[in-house]
Order: sequence, then structure tokens, then C-alpha cells
Amino acid sequence: MRPLLYIMTPVLILTVVLASRFVTWDSVKGENREALAYVQEGTKSLREWQLPQAITAFTQAIAVDARYAEAYVKRGLAYYRSAQYEDAIADYTRTLSLNRYHADAYASRGDAYRAGGDAQRAIADYTAALKKRWSATVMLKRAITYQQQGKLTEAFVDYDAVLQRRPSATAYYARGTAYLSIGEVKLALADMDKAVVLEPRFALAYVRRGHIYAQLGHAASAQADAAHAVQLFTEAIQQWQGEAHALIAVYYWRAIAYHQLNEIDAARDDADTATKQFFQFFLEKLKNL
Repeated sequence: MRPLLYIMTPVLILTVVLASRFVTWDSVKGENREALAYVQEGTKSLREWQLPQAITAFTQAIAVDARYAEAYVKRGLAYYRSAQYEDAIADYTRTLSLNRYHADAYASRGDAYRAGGDAQRAIADYTAALKKRWSATVMLKRAITYQQQGKLTEAFVDYDAVLQRRPSATAYYARGTAYLSIGEVKLALADMDKAVVLEPRFALAYVRRGHIYAQLGHAASAQADAAHAVQLFTEAIQQWQGEAHALIAVYYWRAIAYHQLNEIDAARDDADTATKQFFQFFLEKLKNL
């Protein structure tokens, strides 16, 4: 999955949360074997983005052992990926009440709060997670949340801290978008350049850099970046084997890249596909209420 992280949706790019990130201390301690088997089954489904199956397996583990913290934290991730944010928050809160996985549970609950539109609680949880364990990924998420709230001073402090301690393509990309938001086009271009050097398959960075080149009047460079982004997004769509709704943003961003290339029909087709997948996903959610 990792080769697709820099091509897929912003959520995937900026939420590097593979199912295996939680240490399986429970199994080391000799947890109930039946519950452990369900967690292993759910973890496999989670890695493959088979989310309903993952949720079912983790729920079965919890039915066997109601204090199985790993089952709650991983089911929370499955709920989060399914856009069931309230259920995810409940599972992460339960994990914290069991006094386990503090840093991960706070960070993940912050993700769910942010996705649900509660930026203030997201920032509070990211801050709590950072107090438990410093993480470039969590600090980057806090920076992005600050930026979305218009708190650019706090955002740049976090971006700079991440880039000093753990420079990455995603951090340069995110800071570049912040520079763009305040009209610092040359600084934004420099950050996008660094992002694609560190990760040559970072499709969104090519889209953003293409926009910057267009603003600066470098038409050929803008076209080249848009064409490369289309290629990367297309590869991601062809290779993806998980839930279809995870591709919604990929189609959306490929539509933007097509539009940059003035391929209007292709852009319209991708926008229509993204819209259809969006409504299909939420219709399925409504059926399950």
C-alpha cells in the first residue's frame, strides 16, 4: 500500500495509519486466543481496506473480551476510514479509558474530530498525543488543522518544527500550501520542489506546483506537471483494490489535473465519477443506520 500513499487522497497522504501501527502487546501477554484470532482477521481486512469485514471481526473480538484495547483502537480506525466518526471517537475514548495506547488513541481521536469538523477538539487531542510521544505525523496534522482554522502563526511553528526534526515530502507540501494561502508563491514553489524531490510520485504536489507554474507564466512546466499527475492518479486507480469510496478524492484531483491540461471532457467524466461514488457511499451509510 505504501507506494500509493503519495498518490491517493489527502487523507491517505497525511494520515499514515497502517493497521499494524499498534503494538500487539495483548497477544504478547497471552490474550484470549479466540479474541486474538478475530483481531488478526480484522487487521488483515483493515490492511486491505475491507472495512465492513474488519468492523465485524473487531466487534466479535470485543464480544469475547470487552476489555481488549487493541480491538477497540483498530475498530476505531475502521470506523474512521468508513467515515463513521462518532463511532470512531467512542472506540478511541474507550481505548483511553482502558489506559492503553494513549498516544495513538489521542492522535486517532483527533483525526476523527477533525474529519467531523471539530477542529478545537482535534487540536486538543493532537496536543495530548504529542505530550505522550512526539510524532512528526501528529504535529503535521496539528499544523494542518491550525492552518484550516486560519491560525497561520501556530501552523508555521509546527511546520518548521517538523521540517527541522523530520523533513518529509508531506511536510514540505503542507507548508507549501500554507505559503500559497498568504501569497508567498516563490516560497510555495520551493517547498513543492522539495516535496517532489523527496517523493517523486507525490501526485498532489505536481498538481499544486503546476498551478504555481501557471501563476508564474511557465506554461510548459505547468502542463508537464499536470500530465505527470494524471499519470500517477491513473496508476493509483488501476492498482487500487480496497473500498471504492477511497478513490473519490483521487478522481476529483485527476479532474483538476485534466482541467489544467484543458482536457475538459476527461475532467468532467472524473468529476461525475467522484460525485457518483460520493453519493453511493453515503447512501450505503444511510441504509446501515
